[in-house]
Amino acid sequence: MSKGRVWNKGKRNGGGGPAPGTSYKEKLAATLHEEGKSVEIIDLKNPINQVKRMNRDNWVERPVRVTGQKPKV
Repeated sequence: MSKGRVWNKGKRNGGGGPAPGTSYKEKLAATLHEEGKSVEIIDLKNPINQVKRMNRDNWVERPVRVTGQKPKV
């Protein structure tokens, strides 16, 4: 079978996502717009709304637990 003639196209097989206008966020925005409510716009320039890598330079490592050794008799 060729790549485009598969019955169950997945994301690894050339199939796309949902049809335009059918995603959850788009449906939610459309229903809120119909009801007259405003859609909340998130400002991604605000550092609170950004996801960044963690700074691991100042991490403290836990000391290794030392197990007591029994003396040999």
